[in-house]
This record gives sequence, C-alpha cells and structure tokens, in this order.
Amino acid sequence: MGAAGVGWGKAILFGEHFVVYGLPGIAASIELNTTCTFEKNKSGIASNDLVTGEVIRYGDDKGKRLNQVLEIIFNETGIREGNFRLAMSTNMSVKGGMGSSAALAVSITRCLDREFGLGISDEKVNDIAFKVEKLFHSNPSGIDNTVSTFGGLLWFVKGGMGNKMERIGVKRPVEAVLIDSGIIRDTGEAVDFVKGQREKEPEKFSGMFEEYNGIALDARKAIEEGDWKGVGVLMNRNQELLREMEVSSKEIEEIITACLNAGAFGAKLTGAGLGGNAIALTPGRNLQEKVAKECKKAGFETYKILIGVQG
Repeated sequence: MGAAGVGWGKAILFGEHFVVYGLPGIAASIELNTTCTFEKNKSGIASNDLVTGEVIRYGDDKGKRLNQVLEIIFNETGIREGNFRLAMSTNMSVKGGMGSSAALAVSITRCLDREFGLGISDEKVNDIAFKVEKLFHSNPSGIDNTVSTFGGLLWFVKGGMGNKMERIGVKRPVEAVLIDSGIIRDTGEAVDFVKGQREKEPEKFSGMFEEYNGIALDARKAIEEGDWKGVGVLMNRNQELLREMEVSSKEIEEIITACLNAGAFGAKLTGAGLGGNAIALTPGRNLQEKVAKECKKAGFETYKILIGVQG
C-alpha cells in the first residue's frame, strides 16, 4: 500500500447562493472526509466510483464522471500513464451538501502528490479541485474546494481577480449535527434556479443581498467572540432568506423544526438546498446527542460532527 491523501468534508454555516454573487460566506471543515490510497496495479490505472460502486479503468470509460475527474487531475499534475489503482473510501454522504466532489478531488491530488513527490502547494491543490468542481457544478463559488483543502473555519469571498479567504479563530471546534433529508439534489440545478429567480426579481434579491451581508458580518463577530447563541439566531435568519429564495424543502423544514424543538441554538439548510442536508448548531455533547436523537426519531439519517477541525 502506498501514499494516502485526505479531502475534508464541509458544512456551510452562512452564505449558500449568496457567495456565488460575491457576498461573504462562512464555512467549516468537518471530520467527515474522503480518502484516496495508492495501490499498485498490474495493468493501467483504475479507481472505484464512490457513487455507483463500479470500478472504472482510466481511458477505457471516457464517458464516466470519475474518468473525467482523473483526466483533469492527471493533466494538472503531469501524470500521463502508469500501473496503479486509486482506492477511494469515504464516511461522508455523497448525496450532496457535504462537499463530496471537492473532497474527492483534493484526496486524489494529495495522494498523487505524496506518492510521486510532486511538491504541489496547497494553493495548487485548491486550484485543481476548483477545476474539478466546474465539472460537477455549473457555476461553483469555490468555497467547497477551499474548505476541503485548507480546513478550519473560513471567511470566504468570491472575486473576479481571485477568491479571498481568511481563517476565523475559534477556541475549539464546536459540536453540530448534520441531517440528511434523503432527497438527492443537483447543485448546478439549484444554482441555476436561483439565477433565474434573481433575473425575474432583481429588486427583491438586491434587498435580500443587503440583509444577508449584515447577517454575515454579525455572524463572524459572534463566532470570534464565542457567542454561539447569537450565531444560532443568525443561522435562523439566514434560513429565512433561503426560504424566500425557494431553495428549502418540506423535508428540510421538518428537520429544522425538530432541531429547534430539541433545543438547537440554530438550524438551517447547508449546501445548495432543494433537498440535501440541514445543519443544527448544538454546542456540547449532551445537546448534540439530544438533537440527533430527535431527528433520528423523525426518520432522518444524522451525523454528529465537530465544525472547524483543522486541515
């Protein structure tokens, strides 16, 4: 067995869709991740698809998404051929909302870098992963690949001349619960939907953007001060705007109600919406357990996580 590379999962605390239009987002790496392990192979390059479970042979399955991912990464790293297998494993949901495509790209790139001694910088890893994100999503913000690469709790602003990233200091990672709605959705579809809504109602969205910007600024301050009650209130306000965007869903709303009734400080969808996942802020193991139990009782799969783990 050879080298291994890890790509962190992510949870967006603030800024879904808003980050696409240059407004700040706050996202955190979580300990859920994807790992790529290098193994010798008798002939050619192969890897296993985490979504379908099938094994693909690079170059022979050109129509497969994983083959296209490998092609991007190989072109960027200068790898042209070889006899090896990239063994993929994950403890993340691949249904959407955890940044699984970004984690896939980061894990493969880091694995190849370590196996072949390529000396790839974090910035280059991030750039490669962003190119892969464009394959999966129509207009990615860049936040998923940035969090997966660097880890921690990040303040992120998308810009035409390059993205801005700043670490947000916290004393320790904080407990939260990720809840899977069971609805698989396509990020590109959700992004395109919001784009269409914005074009129809520009004044409405202008007001929403202004309100959200204030929420984001207040949220950063509250996080830095350790005011998790305040962070929860602001998460709920962010969710209200996402409802106005019409990217929430019946299942997400059911999850949010269960979380808040169980005492969560705040709860909202995380990711592009229209399904996918919700996140509940639950500082302390006891509250985390209580909220997770309530969501399981309602029939949803849950992940007890720490947000802000370092990369």
